[in-house]
Amino acid sequence: MTDMKNTDMEEINIATDVLVLGGGLTGIKAASEIAGSGYKVILVEKDAELGSKKGPELIGLEEEYKELKDLENKITSGSNVEILTQASLVSAAGVTGDFTARLSKGKEVIEHNVGAIVVATDFAIGSLNEKYGLSPADNVLTQSRMDELLASEADKEKLANKTVAFLVGLGQEGNPLVLERVLRSTLAIQEIDGCDVYIYTGDLKVASNGLERMYKESREKGAVYFKLTEKPEIVENGKTISFFDTVARRNIEISPDLIVVEEEICADQLNEGIAEILRIDAGPLGFLQNDNVHFFPVRSNRDGIFVAGSTREISGLPSAWTDVENIALEIRDLLGDGKKIVPKNKVVVNEEKCVICLTCYRCCPHGAIYWGDKKAIISPVACQGCGICASECPMDAIQIGGFNDEEITEKVKSGVASGNGMPRILAFCCQNSAFEAGEMADMFKMQLPEGLRMIKVPCAGKIDLDYILNAFVSGADGIMVMACHPGNCKSENGNTFAQWRVNDAHRMLEEVGLEKDRLCFVGTASNMGKDFSDLVADMEKRINELGLSPLK
Repeated sequence: MTDMKNTDMEEINIATDVLVLGGGLTGIKAASEIAGSGYKVILVEKDAELGSKKGPELIGLEEEYKELKDLENKITSGSNVEILTQASLVSAAGVTGDFTARLSKGKEVIEHNVGAIVVATDFAIGSLNEKYGLSPADNVLTQSRMDELLASEADKEKLANKTVAFLVGLGQEGNPLVLERVLRSTLAIQEIDGCDVYIYTGDLKVASNGLERMYKESREKGAVYFKLTEKPEIVENGKTISFFDTVARRNIEISPDLIVVEEEICADQLNEGIAEILRIDAGPLGFLQNDNVHFFPVRSNRDGIFVAGSTREISGLPSAWTDVENIALEIRDLLGDGKKIVPKNKVVVNEEKCVICLTCYRCCPHGAIYWGDKKAIISPVACQGCGICASECPMDAIQIGGFNDEEITEKVKSGVASGNGMPRILAFCCQNSAFEAGEMADMFKMQLPEGLRMIKVPCAGKIDLDYILNAFVSGADGIMVMACHPGNCKSENGNTFAQWRVNDAHRMLEEVGLEKDRLCFVGTASNMGKDFSDLVADMEKRINELGLSPLK
């Protein structure tokens, strides 16, 4: 992230072992892929055995499940994977390339030094019977129970000549994996003599490989779909199901022999604890990845900690295994042969100023900071050079290579030099978004104020309150703090820190009698040149209305 040219470099050693948390469907594949790249893997599984209780009837992919069993046998017999069952992660310290993980196995605590960590937990299954007002009974089955019946030849015979009704996408927001389970069950039931199938559904989520084909095939074989906007009326715990058909203008009622209720697919309960231990952000619904384009597909907010498959979203086996392949590539790029070339002066901590107050440790979004006896230590591997720590440090003990305070102060002074009576507008621009948008606007000759000067920063989180106030003292008529949009900051919350500082500056400007409208905070993206042009034009118009700064 930092803009550093012609800087001295140094070689450091990093650990090359990899910790994989989760010995289920995704974890086994991850261990196999990473070990195949030549790295030692420590595979940790909470249960007594590897694998998963979710068999091919849930996954719906018999051939891939056979491959999974082969992989399980391979890593069990191989020498490059250390398997710890009935074990869990209890603590983790360190930084990218040098994590220390403490694992509990019974009464024993095992410590491993690893270069990277992969979280590969499976999803959990929850009942939605209550959402439909149904209680478990001989005629009311969960989707998992139907999967079990269809997996047994003896039980399948008992389904002959039955009428089966599925309820899906009405007790929760639909998703392709839930629908896939229903469609596979439907097609299997249609192979049984005398069976009729009805599906009561909300929106059909077919945005996954093969789902639309399966849907059409089931219809061609006689499955009847009722697409509803609300749940049907179900009486006597499933004795009858009815709804008013607006096309036929009458109630449609059936009395099925069996009702199959969809299930909720949700995040593993382990995720919350893992996220806290590893200091990684939890996303929506307990999954371990925020909706941030910079982290897709498999990164967390900490470099060297990766999330795969159902750890980060509701995911089928093909998607999870694609994640694993991406992670294997990322790990090879990160760990290499255990040696890393890094810039010497990526971040400099002044030992005389640092009081080890831990402000930088608490605010670093990348978990790149720890401390020694005399000062904070910032890992050159884990650090992304965003500068949040430097701007939050109360002692100004931290400087970012390529963006130190002295350099930026000089740019501020030159940016507000004599403007021949025109408004001088300084735009502090995040290099990942606003600066690129500004360059695009300039390249395509979009309208930009003549008095505009852009100052590139590594992240909006590096924009000190001092930069803003000193710019006004130096003669700026207007200042723009231009950050990434919410949820799309490469440093996760650099834009949030920038917004806080602008709010603080607004208060200070009002206290000294300077209009707070001379300072604004805006979000933009790297491909929004026109948006950049419009924003700075609006600022110029505002400054013209306010007049030149009285501090000139």
